[in-house]
Order: sequence, then structure tokens, then C-alpha cells
Amino acid sequence: MVKRIFFILAFALAACSCVRGPVSPDRLQKAIASAMPGDTIFVRDGIYSDCELSLRTDGPVVVSAQSPGGVVFTGKSVLRISGNGLEVRDFLFRECFAGKGAVVEFRDGDSLAHGCRLTSCVIQDCNPQHRDIPFSYVSIYGRNNRVDHCSFMGKLSLGVTLLVMLDHEGCDNNHHSIDHNIFGPRPVYGSNGSETIRVGTSIQCMQNSRTLIADNLFDRCNGEVEVVSIKSCENTIARNVFYECQGVLALRHGDRNIAEENMFLGHGVRNTGGIRIVGEDQIVRRNLFYSLAGERFFSALALMYGVPNSLPNRYMQVKNTIIQDNVFEDCKSIDFSTGKDFERTLPPIGTIWTGNTVSAKRSSAVPAFSELLVNRGADWYVGEEQKEPIIAKMCNLSPEDNLPALTDEAASGTVFILEDGIYPLERAMEIKVPMEIRAAEGASPKMLFRGRKTDNMITISDGGSLIVRGIAFSGEATPGKALAKSMISTAADMLQPYTLIVENCSFSDCGQGGFIPIRGLKGTFADTVAIRECRFSSLSGDAVNYADETEDKGRYNADDMFIENCHFERILGIPINIYRGGSDESTAGPYVHINNCSFYDCCNKVRGSVIRITGAQILDIRNCNFVSSGRGGYSVRLDDAPWEKLDISGNSFKDSGKILWNR
Repeated sequence: MVKRIFFILAFALAACSCVRGPVSPDRLQKAIASAMPGDTIFVRDGIYSDCELSLRTDGPVVVSAQSPGGVVFTGKSVLRISGNGLEVRDFLFRECFAGKGAVVEFRDGDSLAHGCRLTSCVIQDCNPQHRDIPFSYVSIYGRNNRVDHCSFMGKLSLGVTLLVMLDHEGCDNNHHSIDHNIFGPRPVYGSNGSETIRVGTSIQCMQNSRTLIADNLFDRCNGEVEVVSIKSCENTIARNVFYECQGVLALRHGDRNIAEENMFLGHGVRNTGGIRIVGEDQIVRRNLFYSLAGERFFSALALMYGVPNSLPNRYMQVKNTIIQDNVFEDCKSIDFSTGKDFERTLPPIGTIWTGNTVSAKRSSAVPAFSELLVNRGADWYVGEEQKEPIIAKMCNLSPEDNLPALTDEAASGTVFILEDGIYPLERAMEIKVPMEIRAAEGASPKMLFRGRKTDNMITISDGGSLIVRGIAFSGEATPGKALAKSMISTAADMLQPYTLIVENCSFSDCGQGGFIPIRGLKGTFADTVAIRECRFSSLSGDAVNYADETEDKGRYNADDMFIENCHFERILGIPINIYRGGSDESTAGPYVHINNCSFYDCCNKVRGSVIRITGAQILDIRNCNFVSSGRGGYSVRLDDAPWEKLDISGNSFKDSGKILWNR
């Protein structure tokens, strides 16, 4: 049960102040009852689990850890701040998830915070169990609050890291300050709703927020295209550094916002961007855009086309933008017609471009990364200790070894080397850490499933990544034994991204339609899936399926997919099936590359398709051979949008279906 620890700080004005504590959380209420305005109350160092902390004060009071970072809250711990003049400092929130709200909220129920401060705190690795549960680190309500010199690390799930909320009375014209913080690396999520900061929503887009976002470091915050999403009016975003962020500062809704003296340092990393503009009277001045590789929504500077009679949540016309004294160096795209399509038909008008410098060369002296950390984040926080490099541990195995038991206990970096023979699996080999399974030189090991109840042959779980080389996977049935579900599959609802590399393997003899050799399940995300030099034959279902995100929310299951030099033969289902539904444009993936593959007698059923790709943002299908395949439907069936980059070339079709696409 959650321990509810309420700190009720109600004070009359007094002239004296003192230091109180240190006290443990269960003694805080008594210590606070006698506190005076100006007092500092220390919490005794320790690890405290499942604490629901509600702090309220009517006068300036500081609540601090006994030593910086010495008070650690874990489990179902949350912090609720309300009242006036409360400062909270030096706490560490680690692996906290309470199931609702944010880790820290500047309110307690309907009681909001005013003139309160969260400083020198760290929120680290606070995520729900599943990646598609929305969850935030900080939600700011009320007025005149400050979040500064904090470090926000390890955000993996859906949801905005830090929110400024305008949906309560007394939250507009708030003059909050979010300054001198570090927002640590956040991997590509693969969907909308993964911003690092958002100020307001489309519903409040005409309200003045007047929030200051200044002097922060956004370090590889790649969750989605909008690293910082401004959805209100009259905010200032100044002197921040966007370091290799695969996304942009988006002036998405609202008017009269100012973006000035920010640095966008891309170093040529894919999808690094600058500022995207929607709305009226926006000012972009004295910013540095340095070696940004993004295009379209990820451009160094992107002025959107608008929607006539636009609803608040679509795209208002860009009007009267001032773009002044900015420097663009080695940037791939500056786009004044971003998003022009059948719906967005109104061009930007009244734009003033003055005093800007655009150069193909990099000449600015940009700071080193270590310099960017100075006076940002909690100065006591050093992050995770530098890990020792992984040294591969070689394990030679024979068919008599229990593979599932060995993978359960494997250390990170283990390489299992399989000698010749048949390896029967009574349950899935669970991959919990990065490891490799490969055939010994000159050997041809074969894996079969021999379990009493259905399972995968290999399951990639949270924390796991896998390389497989030279293994023959067979789905042939054994009397009295269950059939496998998949040969290589993810677990369901993983939180962490993973990598899968499969080379020189074979997958054969799967007699049921639901048996899929390689599969990514709903709620999982791979940064890379690479399948090379593999053979798929005699399958009743799909061969490679990354098509479980069917809710049309723009989600998908793998960012980079490479299927190269593979052979598919006698496949009743779809040999390659990849899905990213909906029309959301908040992500740049998936990137799908299908090259030098051959398809013989594949998916000849009515309305079938050999390659089925929905919504890949970057797709190339090159130099593939289709023979007696897709005769009842199509060899290649795409559901593509106009902005997607497609290269379908060098392919041959013999007694096969053709290509269906929107081109």
C-alpha cells in the first residue's frame, strides 16, 4: 500500500528562520508544524519507497535532502507541490511510477502552486511497465513557478517529459521559468505524443502562457519531431542548446512566440532539425543552426502551409514571421512550403527575412559537449558509472545442452556457438541481454520446438538484443508436442528498444497460418532489424511481420529495417508485411530497405501481396525478382502518402502481380 506522507505547511508571517532536521519522512509532519517562514527542513538521507508526498506552504520554506542526492524516492513515489513559496531541492526520484499523473506535479488536487520551485533534483528511469502507457516526469500548474538545474534522464515511454498545463483557472499568463536543466537522451519512440517539453494544447492555443524556456540542454531528445512543442501564445525560448536532437522546436499552435539565441547542433545526424513555424507574429532571431540534416518537418527552418478555415488542432496560416540575424551553416533544408498538400494550401505571408547568413560550410566555433554541461542540470548528479566494455564470453554448445536455461542466465555479450546437430527446445530461449547465437565454423545446427504448450523458439525481452547467424529453424511438428508461435519474436509490450540481426539462417516448414518466423509484436520497438542472406520456405503464414500496430495512430514496430539478399519460396502468407498506419507526421520512420531478394511461388491467393508496406516514410525495393508470385493480387502493394520517399527500381516480374501504389 502506498504510504501517504502529507506535509501541511501553514505558517503565519514571522521574522526568524532556522534549519530543521534532518528528519525521516515519518517525522516530517511534526517538524513542519513548528516551522517558520524562511526555515529549511532537511530530510534524512535514505532510500524511501512508495511515498506519496504532498507539500503545501503559505510562506517561503525550503525542503531539502540532507545531502544532495542522498534522499532517493523509488517505487510508487510521487511529489505534489501546492500553495505559495515552497522550494524543493536535491532529491533523486529513481524508477518511480505511481500509475497516474506525473512524478512531480505543481498541484495537489485542485490546489495549485504559485511561486514554487523545483531545483537541483533528478528524475531518472521513471517509466511504466509498457511503453505505450502515457506518463510524464513533471507537470507545472499555477503561476510563477520555476524548474531549474534539474536533470531528467531515462525517459522511454509515451508521454511528454515536462508539461506546462493551462487547463485550470489560474494557469494562463503564468510566467513560469524552465531553465538550466538537462534533458537526457530519449530514443525514437515511433509515434506522436513523445515530446520533451510541451506548453499548452491545441485547445488552449489562443491563451497567453508567457512561459520562459531558457538555458537548457536537450541532449539527443529524439522521441518525436517536436522536441519542444509550443501550443500557446507569448512564450520565450532562449539560449537553449539542442544537441543532435532528431527533431525541432515547434511553434505548433498559438502566436507571438519568440525563439532567440538558441543553438541547434546537428553534426550531420539524421533528422536533426531547427525551428518549425505555424501561426502569426512569431519571431526567430539570433539562432545558430549548425550542420542539420533534417528535411521537411525536420528542416533547419520550416514554415508550414496552412489549412483554410483551420480547426485549432490543424494548421493555422503562417503570417508576419520575423526571421532575423540567424546563422545557418551546413544545413540540408530551409523550407518555406513545408507540408503543402491537398489540405494545406495557404502559403506563409508577410514573412520578413533580414540579416540572416546561410553558408554551405561550417565556420562557427561550437562548444564541446563538456562545455554544454556547465551550470546545467543538478551539479551533484554524475549519471551512471562508466561501464566496462563488454568482453564477449564464448560458450561452445552441443545438442545435449539446455539452451533456454543457458540464455536465462547469460551475461551481456555472451556468444553461444552451436555445434552440428538438432537442438530441441521445450520452451522459449529468452533473450534478456545483448547476445549472439551462431553456428560453429562448418556446422549446420538445427532448432526444433518440442514444448508441451505453445511458445516462441526465441523471445527477445526487455533489455535484450540478438544476433543470430547460421541457424536452421524448422517448424516441423512432433506427435504429442505443441507447435511454436514464432521462431524469433519479441515479448509483448516491451519498454526498451532492441536490435535484431539475422544472417545466413533458414526458416522452414511452418504449417499454420499464425506461425510467423520473425515478428515484432504490438507495443515493441526495434531501432534496427537486419535480415540478410536468409532463406524462408514452406510457410503457411507470413515470413517477416512487423505489422501489429493497427490502430492508425502513426505507431510502428521498427525504425530501420533491412531485408537483403534473402530468398522466399512457397509462402502462403505475406513474405514481408510492415505497417505504419494513420497520417500522423510526428516521426520520420520507418526506413525500409528490401534489396536483392527473390520470391518464388509466394502469396498467390486472391487479393494477396508478396510485399505489403503501409506508411513507410523511406522505402526502397530494388533489384528483386518475382517469379510466379502475387498472381491473385500484387507483387508489391503499398499504401503510401505523397511525402514518402519511395524508390522501386530494378525489379523483375515473371508470371507475377505488379505494383499497386499511389504514384
